Amino acid sequence: MKYNSYIKPFRTLNARITMWIMLTVLVVFVIITYLVTYFGAKGVLLGSTENAKSRMEITNQRINTVMHAVEVAVYNTIPEVELSLNKPDDMYRIVRRLLEINPYIVGSTVAFEPYYYKEKGEQFSPYAYRSVDNNIQTKQLGTSDYEYHYMDWYQIPKLLKKNYWSEPYYDRGGGEQMMTTFSHPLYDKKGNLYAIITADISLEWVSDLLRKSDIDFNNKALELNINSDAELQAELENDSDFFYHYAYSYIIGKGGTYIAHPMRERILNDTYFNHSMKYNDSIDNLIGYEMIDGKSGMRTINRDGTEFIVSYSPIERTGWSMATVIPNNLITNRSIKYATIIVGVMLLGLLVLFIICRSILKRATRPLALFAHSADNIAKGNLNASLPVIRTHDEMKQLHDSFAMMQTSLKQQIEELKTVNAQKGRIEGELKVASDIQMSMLPKIYPPYPDRQDIDIFGSLTPAKAVGGDLFDFYIRDEKLFFVIGDVSGKGVPASLVMAVSRTLFRIVSSHLEEPSGIMHQMNEALSDQNDSNMFVTLFIGSLDLRNGHLQYCNGGHDAPLLVNLKEHTHQLLDCKSNLPVGVMPGFDFESQETDIDTDTLIFLYTDGLTEAENIQHQLFTEARIFEVAQQLLTDGTASADGEPVSAQSVVERMARAVHQFVGDAEQSDDLTMLAIKRKNI
Repeated sequence: MKYNSYIKPFRTLNARITMWIMLTVLVVFVIITYLVTYFGAKGVLLGSTENAKSRMEITNQRINTVMHAVEVAVYNTIPEVELSLNKPDDMYRIVRRLLEINPYIVGSTVAFEPYYYKEKGEQFSPYAYRSVDNNIQTKQLGTSDYEYHYMDWYQIPKLLKKNYWSEPYYDRGGGEQMMTTFSHPLYDKKGNLYAIITADISLEWVSDLLRKSDIDFNNKALELNINSDAELQAELENDSDFFYHYAYSYIIGKGGTYIAHPMRERILNDTYFNHSMKYNDSIDNLIGYEMIDGKSGMRTINRDGTEFIVSYSPIERTGWSMATVIPNNLITNRSIKYATIIVGVMLLGLLVLFIICRSILKRATRPLALFAHSADNIAKGNLNASLPVIRTHDEMKQLHDSFAMMQTSLKQQIEELKTVNAQKGRIEGELKVASDIQMSMLPKIYPPYPDRQDIDIFGSLTPAKAVGGDLFDFYIRDEKLFFVIGDVSGKGVPASLVMAVSRTLFRIVSSHLEEPSGIMHQMNEALSDQNDSNMFVTLFIGSLDLRNGHLQYCNGGHDAPLLVNLKEHTHQLLDCKSNLPVGVMPGFDFESQETDIDTDTLIFLYTDGLTEAENIQHQLFTEARIFEVAQQLLTDGTASADGEPVSAQSVVERMARAVHQFVGDAEQSDDLTMLAIKRKNI
């Protein structure tokens, strides 16, 4: 019964671990499936478009190869023409020979300038061509019905003075078929044109080449099933949506006229732009303009809600351009097919992984229930609770040893904690006593001289730790107010000890010396003697004659006090020579200064805990903000929001509110000490 109570939560843990593992794996599988599907679709798209580009390049190369072969054949014939110029009838033999050596050429002529051979008349153009039965025949091309001098294939190279591939045309009176003509002008030694030699090639082989490429692309790249050109043509004739179900290619000429197209009736009878205008698609028109400009690229167009990917590139020798159009849904269907296979494999893998994880976790986590019971006893305070016996040498054995070590360690730590808490209590008590002693050394009764109407004094010290290193003090002797403010280097107990010594030295030395520089000198000698800890204190010592307001003062590396004239509404820093801090260098010659303090003038002294107070943005309070508070005080005429008159206490409290508002929730990093002395008008 007890063993079953262990197994029940164990099974819950097993199921929970299995569930989280499977959820994690499921999320990973979903992400992987998405990424594989997404990038797979991109890959299918890229593969299809790259395949289309590759086939266009191959077709382009084949066309260019044929064109180049035709050009080379013409160039090789020119020397023979030049050698036979005095035998005009030999031209029939020459052009016949040109057709015999190049099967792609269906017609060729050497068309001479008018009356070049006077005995031959105005037109003399020996022409060889392939008949319907593929026999080579010759004839005179120029007739009254066919004046070749006005044909584009003759006029354009004559004007351009270079070879020229003509736009496709139907040659009536010549080859009697769809063709394009390569024309090359011939010049005599004087540079005069005497003839145009041509080679005609049929467009049928270009259309056949394109259709074969389309069949291959549809079958291999898009996984369709087209067995022959006849089957493709039958699909085209029977399927009104052919162009939405199959990829196809076409070629257009320089003016956009179709040279090759699956729909034969469009060849030489329709233009790309007539067709694109039906869809009112600016991208469609842009493709046409880029094609006739000889540019290559790939763009997506939309026709009747169906997207098509169009890849196009120029056939550079002719100025024509070829394009392959792929319906995007064909690529999408392939992507969906692959995605379905991937998802099926992923789900099968997930099921197998679930079964395996469930079985493995069931065996691996069985000892955890026993450890849970032992841990529960230890948590209740039974540090001697027994642990389950583990005979394997794996992580469970390590867990057993860790529990045993934890029991021993907890016992030791509890004993050590008792000792530490006792010591901490004693230290905190001693620090509290030290803090009370330190604060008792500072003036704490305000107003300190209630029977005097000529002076108002208020001081405040807020240590950063339990004890601090700031100090201030004041007392009246012989109608002179002696006062000091200082900041010991460092913090904590060492600084508090130096602070106590410094305050005591001030009282002792100032009791028999009146000159602030002399007081500073005596304190420096005392603190410098055997100063192995290299601690020092910045001090400002002053002596204010309460009868006439004459102030003598000496600064030992401390911040200059702020003088606030309440009568004239001005404030400024007291001119101070910096001197060295006390305790740095024995024998240093401190120099006193003096000035007169008017009535209704307040001396505001402070330590760097005010100017260097830091907020959570690590910005400092700075002297500029002290000046702002002083200016507000002068502007308001009061030192508090309640409208109290300006007093030494109200100035210190207003400055404290300002610095606390600036610091916000930031931890205090340095002791903050302020002392305000106001000479009153009696």
